[in-house]
Amino acid sequence: MKWLAYLLILAGVITMCYPKAISTYHAWQEQELLVKWEGGKAQQSMLQLNKTFEVLSQNEGSKNNRDRSGNILAILQIKKINLRLPIVEGASLEHLKIAGGHLKGTAPIGSVGNAAIAAHRSYTYGKQFNRLPEVGIGDEVLIETKSQIITYVVFNKTIINPDDLSILKSRDNKSIITLITCEPMKNPTKRLIIQAEKKKAQNKESLSF
Repeated sequence: MKWLAYLLILAGVITMCYPKAISTYHAWQEQELLVKWEGGKAQQSMLQLNKTFEVLSQNEGSKNNRDRSGNILAILQIKKINLRLPIVEGASLEHLKIAGGHLKGTAPIGSVGNAAIAAHRSYTYGKQFNRLPEVGIGDEVLIETKSQIITYVVFNKTIINPDDLSILKSRDNKSIITLITCEPMKNPTKRLIIQAEKKKAQNKESLSF
């Protein structure tokens, strides 16, 4: 009956390792999105010579966030918590396993209005918004689009019920982002909300690296 004992031990090891394997796989997928974004920078520089691309860049504020679901809209960065997260259009379950999701129906990122971005905070799917509770009022949130780097400053941090949609309202013609995740991390019953207001936007062409 040794084979049965070995089988039970193997099953136990697989059971213990499965959550970690899934987490590693989704973290790898998240990194692949970031690599895809970085890899496109050289190509983007070449396309800047193309008049068609220049026209698209000028209209990015209104069109970029209407990209097809699953395509990368931007990269969200919060240096305080060492976060660099790809943002895609749509907050489906599949998207949120490997990225943050821009909620359809909210304002395009960077434009006037309230752009909502949701991401997981769990032991199963990468790090994503796991450390979002460490972010406080006055901290900076950076959004990198194809043509701009936008700086937001946090002005509100709160915990709400899942059915509270008041945080999605626009505020006096301001450009804000609303970051949404589960609270607490284990057995969540609430939503943690971080809101930040746009303070400046720099075109990448004007930045020197």
